[in-house]
Amino acid sequence: MMFTLGIDLGTTMSLVSHMDGGIPRILEIEGKTAVPSVVNYSGIEPIVGYEAIYKADAANTVFSIKRFMGTSEKFCDRNAVEISADILAYLKNTAEQKLRRQIDGAIITVPAHFSDLQRVATQQAAFIAGINVLRLINEPTAAAIAFGLDQKTDGIFAVYDFGGGTFDFSVLRLSDGVFQVLATGGDNYLGGDDVDTAILDYNLRIHGLDSKDLRENEKILGKLTAKELKEQLGDRREIRKKHSIKNESYEFALSQEILTDLMKVFLRKTTEIADETLSNANVAHENLDGVVLVGGMTKLPLLKKYVTLHFGAKILDGINPEEAVARGAAIYAHSIANRHDVVKSKTNAPTQGPLLIDVVPLTLGIETFGGAVDKVIHRNTPIPIVEKREYTTYQNNQTGIKFHVLQGERPLANECRSLARFELSNIPPMPAGQPRVIVEFSIDVNGVLSVKAQEENTHIMQSIVVKPSSGLSDQAIVSILEKAAAHSETDSAQLLDISIKVESERMLKFWESILEKIPPEAGKVAGKKMSDLQKALDDEKYQEAISIRGDLEKIFGQFLEEIISAHLSGQPLSRLRTPD
Repeated sequence: MMFTLGIDLGTTMSLVSHMDGGIPRILEIEGKTAVPSVVNYSGIEPIVGYEAIYKADAANTVFSIKRFMGTSEKFCDRNAVEISADILAYLKNTAEQKLRRQIDGAIITVPAHFSDLQRVATQQAAFIAGINVLRLINEPTAAAIAFGLDQKTDGIFAVYDFGGGTFDFSVLRLSDGVFQVLATGGDNYLGGDDVDTAILDYNLRIHGLDSKDLRENEKILGKLTAKELKEQLGDRREIRKKHSIKNESYEFALSQEILTDLMKVFLRKTTEIADETLSNANVAHENLDGVVLVGGMTKLPLLKKYVTLHFGAKILDGINPEEAVARGAAIYAHSIANRHDVVKSKTNAPTQGPLLIDVVPLTLGIETFGGAVDKVIHRNTPIPIVEKREYTTYQNNQTGIKFHVLQGERPLANECRSLARFELSNIPPMPAGQPRVIVEFSIDVNGVLSVKAQEENTHIMQSIVVKPSSGLSDQAIVSILEKAAAHSETDSAQLLDISIKVESERMLKFWESILEKIPPEAGKVAGKKMSDLQKALDDEKYQEAISIRGDLEKIFGQFLEEIISAHLSGQPLSRLRTPD
């Protein structure tokens, strides 16, 4: 049976869900159910989530990349596809570690109003992340599945999805468990993030301040405070919170009246989009059998009241609106996987017949830290072909990088065929993660592979030429493929152990850096568990390591947001600019 995930790749937060005993469950990562869609590129490997925010700096941190899917804009020298791939890879790898299962496929959700170009970009990101995409489905449809609407015999429903970065509105007709999307609409630049900015600007005006005069990290801290005010207001009449700007203390406030006034323009935009979408579907308000509320913004009491009055229809909000999309995606992924309507061969291994030279016969890659293989050019790729990867140093003042070129389908370097080794030396001493080394794999029409490594800052270069097919008969290639298929389960287990060890050691370093920032009592417990985790890793008890890591994530998860806020107050941070 295929093991699948539902992935809600969000603008501000992302979630992963899986089926457990017929029930969709949200996977906790970093002690939270939602992971910030934030990536930091200051180190050797991309850092995703709360740690990325904590480590954030102006030059290397990317926020809200989903708004740029399908564009050619670059941030940190990467496009939206590459950055989204890093988020998806983190979600997939963490899920495999925590669930101790290889992920065979996933449903990834996208906004209903995403263009074909944006959908293709999402698929490309998933491919780079090593995810077998069973399908992309619209976020409103996933939410409808989570609410169990597919169990109804018929009816017309609307899905009102007001998230952190985008707004979606869809009209669906349900008949005998079949969804028919009648119309969709939305805005990629309308979300809770915009409301937080409005709350911040209001409070700054009250104190005679202007956001243009704030440093970038001060704006981020201000928006965090604004977000807390919005989320904690609830049914209270008013809420106040101290906030520091340039070492001066100010009292930020938010009341029901102020929030209602600030949100008027945003709510009006959502219902304008909704009414236009209903018109396109030829559906009147009175024809709706219900409105499904999705997205964190729909938790606000005043928003629920506004939507109820506007549509005059039954409001469906029985599931946590922030989790509905991921839960629905997991249900759908499990359903189609078990119907076997999307089943792909893992190896596509040939059993007879010649192999042609006009495709790459076996996968080519580079050995990475821990003994895994970074696959650069996959088998059956048409030639000629050029592919590039970026690497960097692991230690401070490292002056050389050794490269091991490999061939084969196994995920472990010691199980693949060694083609060549070479070293890029004389790199000027720099902090770890700063050198940018671009490795280029180029295969010509004759199947000759050229590998070139160049450090971008100094242009120091080294190259080597090999012929991957040299010394391999067709039968030898088939044998390699068959062996890869036969050992796929054990290879996956070993690769998972490597992944757990590398990720756990990275998290230990992060936790060590913030251990003194958590309360002493919690710090004492965390310190003991950190020692236990290191011992479990040394003893190769990876199942025990996962369990201990989960305990540590819960301990540190309680204080992450507070630590990040305190840390950012003394460190610059930049967001992606958004279109005017």
